[in-house]
Amino acid sequence: MTEISLANFAQGAADLVLSRLDEKYELCFINQGECLTDEHIQRLLAGEAEVLDEHWEGENRWQGTNAVLDGLLSQDAQDWMGEHDVLIQVREAIEARDTSDPLSELMRQTGPKLFRYRLDGGAEADPWRFSDEKTEDAARALGTAAGLDFEENRGALRELVTHASYGGGLHVLWRGDIRKVYDAVCKVRWSDPASEITMRWTDPELLVLDTWNGSGHSVRVRGSMHFAFDPDRLSLDTTRGKGDYSWTDVVGAGYEPEGEAPHFIDNRKKEL
Repeated sequence: MTEISLANFAQGAADLVLSRLDEKYELCFINQGECLTDEHIQRLLAGEAEVLDEHWEGENRWQGTNAVLDGLLSQDAQDWMGEHDVLIQVREAIEARDTSDPLSELMRQTGPKLFRYRLDGGAEADPWRFSDEKTEDAARALGTAAGLDFEENRGALRELVTHASYGGGLHVLWRGDIRKVYDAVCKVRWSDPASEITMRWTDPELLVLDTWNGSGHSVRVRGSMHFAFDPDRLSLDTTRGKGDYSWTDVVGAGYEPEGEAPHFIDNRKKEL
């Protein structure tokens, strides 16, 4: 009769535990209130896939695995299986069943952020010098750049010209979900083949912003706007770091645009 060794006992114990594992686990636990920083978001939009601290993420998953093990085995049993080199099998099997997505959860807890999308065109500085005809022409040029019906938006576009005293570039401004913006960036920049994404706004908020002097003005316009999504035109509007002034620098954090967020439409499939 073949002798049963301690190694056989240990492997049998491991096999028993493995048979009782759930199909999936969420090992990473995100505390209430934890969220992405503006730096995290900017790095994500710039194409960095790994923006979370590797030590933090690894430690989080390790603690999650420990919690699962504690629910399956006493500490004495874990110690015994560890001494006989089979606990690692269980740990690896638990980790292989991990479905947690800490990045998505952190995005959700971060909440909506203020974004700008740069359009072609802009406004000149010192509009107080303009004749009425030049103001009209400048307003019409902004409407053309935005693809808007000028007659319906004449008043708002003229206001945009006359109140943006230092002039500046033309942008669409909105506060929206990080996930949708990030997914659109991924599809355009890193999918193979790359997707063609259309951004669609209804009654958005337009902004003329002088990023050099930190000055500008915004208005809500009426109508539908469609543009092919170019991630290079996208900016997270946050307080000034090493770059130029943002709209947040001008009006303060917490600004809520009147216009709604855009819809991102994959031209080969459907809305994201």
